Amino acid sequence: MKRIFIFPTIEEAKAFILTQPRDPVFVAGVGAAEIAAATIRAVKARKPQLVVLAGIAGAYDRSLQRGEVVEVVSERIAGIPERYAREYETSGPDLGLPLAAGVTVNRSGDGLRETGREQEFREQEFREQEQEFRETGFEIPEPETKSGDAVSAPAGQALQPAGERADSPEQTSDMQSSIEKTSGTDGQNALPVIGDTNDTDGQGSLPGIDSTDGQSALPEIENMEGAPFFAVCEALGVACCQIRAVSNYVGEPFDRWAVGLAVENLTATLTQIFGNDE
Repeated sequence: MKRIFIFPTIEEAKAFILTQPRDPVFVAGVGAAEIAAATIRAVKARKPQLVVLAGIAGAYDRSLQRGEVVEVVSERIAGIPERYAREYETSGPDLGLPLAAGVTVNRSGDGLRETGREQEFREQEFREQEQEFRETGFEIPEPETKSGDAVSAPAGQALQPAGERADSPEQTSDMQSSIEKTSGTDGQNALPVIGDTNDTDGQGSLPGIDSTDGQSALPEIENMEGAPFFAVCEALGVACCQIRAVSNYVGEPFDRWAVGLAVENLTATLTQIFGNDE
């Protein structure tokens, strides 16, 4: 099969080039415009039967390990209004790799809100920072509540002894009645359950989870070239596939990225899949 390989950067491509592959290797540049232009030029020049985009990527899902190599089988673009958004898909052969879904971004982290994982990553970041503090011997003080401490009441209000309410029995009765109405204990006026407004089975859905078949969606990664690459190959009528190695988790500082490990594993995988294929 006649094919070509495209990498976004020379740093991602160099190790594979040194294996002296039989097929042409192109370095496109980073981002949507560069990959689109490079793919068109390469396909026109070489007329391949298969175009392979390879590079590193950031993972949204921590089920993916640093250095793990995946085949990206679908892509969507972060930030596109929903009415214009579409999904772009691979058209190449089954490579026998773990599968992932991609989000194409202009800047790392742009897809956090797109995937519904922004809060999840903020919490994970806080936990990691807390762990780093503890490993360096820094003690994080815990909030303490001491009995017998003097407490000042707000101006114009009497200070109540511990365990007593400031409201009167009449106020308590009115409040309880209001709570019952909003919680639906009387069978009426119940507040809607947060979740899918069309949910008919009484269960809400969580962001990032495909609940239609009870299974989680594919693990997601981010990159800067996937969607335009798939779109151009579709327009040109040429088969394509995308292979990515996880270098980091989205949101991590660059000094924690495992670029070397990702490139090493990517090169080994490409050589294993295509090295002996005529």
